[in-house]
Amino acid sequence: MKQDIYIKLDNHVRTGHKEICLKDVASVYCGDGNLKTRAEQVVIFSFDGEEKEVISILYIYEKLYEAVGEDIQIHSIGESDCVIDLTDGKRPPKLWSKIQVVFVSLVTFFGAAFSIMTYNEDAGVPDVFKTLYEMILGEPSGNGVLEVTYSVGIALGVIIFFHHFEKKGRRDPTAMEIQMDKYEKDVVEAYVKSSDRRGKSLDVGE
Repeated sequence: MKQDIYIKLDNHVRTGHKEICLKDVASVYCGDGNLKTRAEQVVIFSFDGEEKEVISILYIYEKLYEAVGEDIQIHSIGESDCVIDLTDGKRPPKLWSKIQVVFVSLVTFFGAAFSIMTYNEDAGVPDVFKTLYEMILGEPSGNGVLEVTYSVGIALGVIIFFHHFEKKGRRDPTAMEIQMDKYEKDVVEAYVKSSDRRGKSLDVGE
């Protein structure tokens, strides 16, 4: 009777060692503890010059059958391809990290400010305020009351949207984290397709 092995392959993995085992790229489950350990220790491939590699789930099947034998039934419940990045494991200097944070913050701030200003011009917000003042006060100016409340409302909206309030002991992903996650998935998918076109991904028979 064949033993069932369940594999949940990640779509993107960063590692600091060149020899990649199954446990480095996937979660493994098997009713037989010894077989699970053997499967996790199977060497899938080793980095040789390249610092990024794409492997398919079929390539992993091939390596597992070669190492463990044919008396297993493999079930994949994860991704079909995985991008593996080889890193040196070193963190960038704290000063450099702070400079990057400041730079990104400034670009985001001024970019958002420019976008809001161009939107205001395109939508004719000053003319709208003027019309509202004339309708309510009978004159084209209201000492900046609408302008101030409009600015405060935009600021509060941005703060709440990007750093929303959360309950104690519970943390939902912010809008920025969701967008970054989508961006990373798009990058991984694009790299996988590019590697397939160039014949650089590790697949069965290679």
